[in-house]
Amino acid sequence: MSVATSIVVPVHDRAGLTRDCLDAVLAELPPDCELVVVDDASGDGTPGLLAGYGEAIRVLTMPQNVGYAAACNAGAAAAAGDLLVFLNNDTVPRSGWLDALRAYAAEWPRADVVGAKLLYPTGTVQHAGVAIGQDGYPHNLYAGFPAEHPAVDRSRRLQAVTGACMLVRRAAFDSLGGFDAGFHNSLEDVDLCLRVGEGGGEVHYCHEAVVVHLESASRGRVDRFERSVRLYRERWRDRVVRDDLAIYARDGLIEVEYAESYPLRLAVSPRLAALAGERGEERERLLETYARQASDLLGEVVRLTAALGRPADDGSRAEAARLEQAPGADFDRAEFAAEVNRLEDEVRRLQERLEPSFPASSRLGYRHLVERVRAAVVAAVPAGATVLVVSRGDRELVALEGLDGRHFPEDEAGRYLGHHPEDGVEAVARLEASRAEGARYLVVPETSLWWLDHYAELAAHLEDLYARTDAEGCAIFCLERDRVAEAGAR
Repeated sequence: MSVATSIVVPVHDRAGLTRDCLDAVLAELPPDCELVVVDDASGDGTPGLLAGYGEAIRVLTMPQNVGYAAACNAGAAAAAGDLLVFLNNDTVPRSGWLDALRAYAAEWPRADVVGAKLLYPTGTVQHAGVAIGQDGYPHNLYAGFPAEHPAVDRSRRLQAVTGACMLVRRAAFDSLGGFDAGFHNSLEDVDLCLRVGEGGGEVHYCHEAVVVHLESASRGRVDRFERSVRLYRERWRDRVVRDDLAIYARDGLIEVEYAESYPLRLAVSPRLAALAGERGEERERLLETYARQASDLLGEVVRLTAALGRPADDGSRAEAARLEQAPGADFDRAEFAAEVNRLEDEVRRLQERLEPSFPASSRLGYRHLVERVRAAVVAAVPAGATVLVVSRGDRELVALEGLDGRHFPEDEAGRYLGHHPEDGVEAVARLEASRAEGARYLVVPETSLWWLDHYAELAAHLEDLYARTDAEGCAIFCLERDRVAEAGAR
C-alpha cells in the first residue's frame, strides 16, 4: 500500500519523552501512514531506543545538531506521504487525533495547514490556534482555558497554528521550501503559516484532534527568543493582521454596546482579561500576580513530571483547582502568597537535584526577584525620580512606590516597546532619549544582566558616564552626570 501520510517527529535527547510519544502514535497508526523519526544528534539513549522499534519506524540520523526547522525539513525530504504531519516528541496524542486531522484536511481542501488542540497534562488548554496580538506578535489562543470551553471547541480558519502538531500538504510545504532554518527552535511554525497565507493558502485549527503537550520540555527555551524574534519582527510584525480582539469578539468573550455618544460600554469575560483602571487596579494586579505565579508553578510541575516519568496525579489537579479559586472576603492574601512562594521553592529544589539533566527553570522564583528588586530600588533612589527598568513588559517590575517607574525600552506612549533593541547603538540611543525626557535612573534586574554582555556599546556607555550601584537582585545606574562628576572628584 502506498503511503498517504508521513508523521515526522524530530527528536534531540529526552529518550523517555520520545518513547511515550512514539508508543502513542504506533498504537493506532493507519496502514497507509509511516512514522519518520529524525534523530537530531542526540547524546543520550535515543539511538538505542529508536533501534528497538525495528521496521515500525524509519529513522533519519543527523550527524550534528541542526535545530527544529532543519530537522523537520530533512524528515520531510525523506518522507513519502502527500500529507506531512509534524509532531513534537514532547507530545502524547490522544486516540483519534490523526483521523481527525486527515478528515478535516479532506473536508477543507484549501487548508494547506491544519493544527490541533494542545492540552497540558493538567487538562487545561495550551494551544487552540494562534492569534496575532495588538503588539504584532503571535500568542497561543486560550492558553489556560478549560479544554471543553466553547471558544476552544471551535474549529476555524486562523493565520497560524503551532508546529508541535501540524498537518501540512506536501505540495504547499515544498513550494515554500519548508521551514525557514533562520529561525531557531521558535517561530518557524508561525513563519511557515504566514507564508502559506501570503501565497493564497489557508491555515486552520481542528479542535477534534487532541494532543497532550509538555511545552518545550524537549528542546527548551534558553536561546530561542533573540534570533527568532528579531527575524519575525523584521519580516512580519508590521504586516500581519492583529486579529486577537476580533477573535475574542466572535467568540463572545468581548461585547460592545454602542450608545448615541461615547464612551462605549464593554463587557469582557473574566476568563479572558482583567480590566486596568483606577477602580480596583490594585486588586486586579494582585490577582494577576497570583494567577501568573500559579501558572508558572503548574508549568514547572508539568516539566518535573515529564522528567520523573510520572503522569500528573489527582493531587496536582486538585491543587491547580484550588489555586484558580478567586479570593473571597475571608481570603488571607499574605498567607496565600507565602504558600505559593513556598511551593515555588520546593519545586525549584527538586529541579536542582536533577541537574544537569533537568536544569531548574528561571521562571520559578521570579516573583521573589521582582519583590527584592522593587524594595532595593525604592530604598536606593530618591522619591519622585523617574526610573527606567529593563523589562519585557512586566508591570510589576515598574510598580515602584513613590517613584515614576517606566519600561525600558518604551514606545512613544510610554508602554513597553514590545521587543529588545536591535543592537547596542539603538539601546544607547533609546536610553539617552529617555534621559532627555527626565529619566534619572536605569535598573537592570539580574535576569537581564545579559544585556551588558550582549549590547557592548550600551555597557561601555554606562561604564564611561554613569555610576553603578549593585543592589539586591539588580544593578542601578544613576543617569545624572553631575553626580557622576562629583563622585569622581571625591
